[in-house]
Amino acid sequence: MLTFERLPSPPGRLAALSLAFGLALVACQPDSEAPAVEAVEADVDAYQAIDWYEGTVEEAFAEAERSAKPLFLYWGAVWCPPCNLMKSTLFQQPEFIATTRDFVAVYLDGDTQRAQVWGEKHDAVGYPTVIVFDSQGKQLTRLPGTLTAESFMAALDDARSDLAPVTELVQVALNSDRTLTDAEYRRLAYHSWYQDKRTLAPEQYLALFERLAGQAPQDDPVLARRVHSLRLSEAASSGDAAMGADRYSELMFVLGAEEHDLDNLMMFSGRLAGVFDALAADSAQQEELRQAFGSAIETLLASPTGNKSAPIFSLGMLLELERLNNADAPPSPQLLERIVAAARQADMAAESQQERQSLIYYTYGLLSNAGEYERARILLEKELELSEEPYYFMYPLATLSHKAGDIEGAVRWMERYYRESYGPATRLQHGVNYVRRMMEWMPEDAETILSVSQEVLAEMHGQPDALANRNLRSFGWLVDALETWRAEHHAGLSLAALDGGIATICAEHAAEDSIGACVAMQQRLSDSTPGM
Repeated sequence: MLTFERLPSPPGRLAALSLAFGLALVACQPDSEAPAVEAVEADVDAYQAIDWYEGTVEEAFAEAERSAKPLFLYWGAVWCPPCNLMKSTLFQQPEFIATTRDFVAVYLDGDTQRAQVWGEKHDAVGYPTVIVFDSQGKQLTRLPGTLTAESFMAALDDARSDLAPVTELVQVALNSDRTLTDAEYRRLAYHSWYQDKRTLAPEQYLALFERLAGQAPQDDPVLARRVHSLRLSEAASSGDAAMGADRYSELMFVLGAEEHDLDNLMMFSGRLAGVFDALAADSAQQEELRQAFGSAIETLLASPTGNKSAPIFSLGMLLELERLNNADAPPSPQLLERIVAAARQADMAAESQQERQSLIYYTYGLLSNAGEYERARILLEKELELSEEPYYFMYPLATLSHKAGDIEGAVRWMERYYRESYGPATRLQHGVNYVRRMMEWMPEDAETILSVSQEVLAEMHGQPDALANRNLRSFGWLVDALETWRAEHHAGLSLAALDGGIATICAEHAAEDSIGACVAMQQRLSDSTPGM
């Protein structure tokens, strides 16, 4: 791994895991038998068997050039659920571990020194981001962490070839009559488009997916369905005008597969109502489409995979399907029974720290969405004793307290979520989230809000990447929130107490390109302060 200073886990956390796991309540079933202690003791970070490069990012790129190897960059955070999902699935695969030996593999944690600078340079914002570079440091592609292991490995195999980078292949696809080779087609189909904000303008996505769908390979139905799913998903996001009647048969083709990829179906998650409204011309088509989606999801549920989160995501889509005509409807008794059973199974099946950090969070989301707030709370509170990053679960606990009308309890959870977190980028983000929820839940408490805002600004002092990437985004969120809160709740309140903290941050980064953004932030708060 990179030789940035590693941030320690909270003291005593690992030593307490076995006892805590044995004594804690089983989520969703308070009177159930607790899982075996061995579940956590079996935690093995197999992903550490990957030959992660020991050195700085600069040295890693130099090594790639010297060895004529492509560079595999993983960017994530220890608390991040989808990052831990990758670590507990793909990164455990022996074939994947062996393949990474053909790359210079770089593990970059977002809380390590200057990580946000590197993230900004390569447009890596969301965790996780996986980028493949050629030996000369040119970005070839970025890969979605949601791909199946087989699809990810196929894309990674192509990355070892002499294929042109995505930026060049896009121009071929959009502006040339040349037919893409199979490998070129796969590179575009498996690219993580929604994590790439530089290659295409927003209005170009649908045009690209249209071209790819028109060239979909007849001998690779799995890849063809992925491309059609991309086109349909983007068309749904673009509004009804883009959803012609021909899309109905295209969607039925996607849903008619004997086997399904979760990644393909999840492209429609959260937008099923819009898809149905745009595509189904009458009640008969509505019912046919409902049956097709339901059948596809049930096929996923009946198919064993190495992803223990798959049943949770699949049941979430079934719940969305049930609510097409009433977004606030409770789940049917039959579906609720399946959701509760899946939550119980997820809690018992999650064996490693990586599995629990992702699976428990996703399970909480499903239970909460189903209205099972008490079961969700029990699940999360148990995780406080088991997780190496327990602070991450305090935000959803705050949300549950707020739903229950316990405002003071919600604020206490948010304070812990901030104060018990660690890592510079993480603490800044959590601190800003704490302030924002205070403004929403207790807007009258100006003294606490301003005091915590000063603390959060102090988190940025001395950070070499304080004004880079996610950190700059968090800073902007804080300033936005302060402006809105003052205007809506405290007209005439002076924000001068924050000016010194921002001035210090700007002074520390006076020689950087980001100084303009910092000064603008300072000016915005100064302009909103009476008498300044």
